[in-house]
Amino acid sequence: MVDSLFDQIPLKPLIKTRQQARKEFGGLPEAHLLSPKEKQQYIKDAFVFSWQGYRNYSWGYDENRPVTNSPRDTRNGWGATIVDGLDSLYIMGLHKDFKEAKEFVSRINWDIIKDDEPVQLFETVIRYVGGLLSAYDLSHEKVFIHKAVELVEKLLPAFDTPTGIPYQYVNFTTGEPVKRATACLAEIGTIQIEFTRLSEITGNWKYHYVGQHVYDVFIEKHNIKTFGLFPHLIDVYTGDPIGDHVTWGGMGDSFYEYLIKQAVVSRGQDKIKTEMVSQVISSLVNNLLVDAPSDPRAAFIAVLDGKKKNLQMDELACFAPGSLLLAARNIPELAHIEKTAKRLMNGCYSAWDLTATGLAPEIFSWDTSRDSKYKHVYYQDKKKRLAVYPVHPSYILRPETIESLYYFYVYTKDPAYQDMAWDIFNSIYTYCKTNSGYTGVYRVDVTDKTWDDREESFFFAETLKYLYLIFDDPDNPRFPFDKWVFNTEAHPLRITGIIPPSEKALAFNYFDW
Repeated sequence: MVDSLFDQIPLKPLIKTRQQARKEFGGLPEAHLLSPKEKQQYIKDAFVFSWQGYRNYSWGYDENRPVTNSPRDTRNGWGATIVDGLDSLYIMGLHKDFKEAKEFVSRINWDIIKDDEPVQLFETVIRYVGGLLSAYDLSHEKVFIHKAVELVEKLLPAFDTPTGIPYQYVNFTTGEPVKRATACLAEIGTIQIEFTRLSEITGNWKYHYVGQHVYDVFIEKHNIKTFGLFPHLIDVYTGDPIGDHVTWGGMGDSFYEYLIKQAVVSRGQDKIKTEMVSQVISSLVNNLLVDAPSDPRAAFIAVLDGKKKNLQMDELACFAPGSLLLAARNIPELAHIEKTAKRLMNGCYSAWDLTATGLAPEIFSWDTSRDSKYKHVYYQDKKKRLAVYPVHPSYILRPETIESLYYFYVYTKDPAYQDMAWDIFNSIYTYCKTNSGYTGVYRVDVTDKTWDDREESFFFAETLKYLYLIFDDPDNPRFPFDKWVFNTEAHPLRITGIIPPSEKALAFNYFDW
């Protein structure tokens, strides 16, 4: 049921309630005892605390190990935490730290790579390019655009394929792509927002069109009227799907997220993407949506293997409630989907609320049997007879449920979503805080601390940013959704409404760099 890695940690009975554990480990005050501004300050303090831990022990490396206070390079050694955290520094008013980070960025040499590892297109675009573009949109400092252009130019050989669907790695030493025939949906469909924004800023529209060409291949391969859900693997050379595994979780998630956001950003002008989104959401509801058996207010997104529906969901898929709400509020023909979005929001929050720690497992399932064989690894809501149990019991500081709570609060102004976010932060504070930052945990199902000594850059870019923003003034949102779009790494980018010039009018060859 769980990986051998997690089996190494002995299972202990849940001898403490969550409230007892919070008291023992020094949790935060309950939601009703603090104002929104006080909660926001606690979250800012958590960011500053973690940033100083990174600065003290791992500056210039990709991550800090917050248990052993040691550096770790996972994203080619360019200081991923710094670049990913730029806009959060700016948003939280940490201008001295922002200036220091800007000076670091100005000195990055993309040719110097840790262990000469190939560079992954997907992660590099969402973390580095997205972080640089957002820092520019907030500060108007041109150094960020200069560095973004340098980096993207080095990534462009990835698109030199027979279809234009990109390879996933580029060897920056040779300038050649790593030629692998298979890519996943999320990897090829999570570059378009960043590439389009880069084109808008620079006036060089080749970035926009190399990203958008991915959709041309999909439209060619699939009838737009039956455009729905796709297997998560794609053949780079033909554009054909591989296998029959369909998921809105890992390897599929942000493909659907970016489709929705691009349709919304176009304000109805992009008829093709709007139609694609309608078909995708219809297919989601008809094929993957699962009602919580004992609670009509909640729903989940299953995984499809051929015709078999597997009742498990990634926390990664909990971006969906927020993205569906965004679609419902901006695409008139999808207004009805708001009810589904709300039920999914409740389902995702239950994945946190119904565990011993209040932290969501990486992958979870749900059960209503009072005598479930999984009873030792979940906290059960006996009144509803709804139980959520871990399939993969780790929590690695993921933000997706918090992201969706942010959308729901901005649109509805219902303080219940703030309370949910605060309860999540309280659990992160209780179980994940170390002497120099916050760490993931191996097990969310026991009330002992099972630290994994990892603090990914998205904790700074996404988790703490969304938590911070959800306590902004609801009548004056900092990033109104008609003026800003968040990339999948929570980097806010300006919406300009600029219409790209005709592709035929551009005298360039995709592969003539």
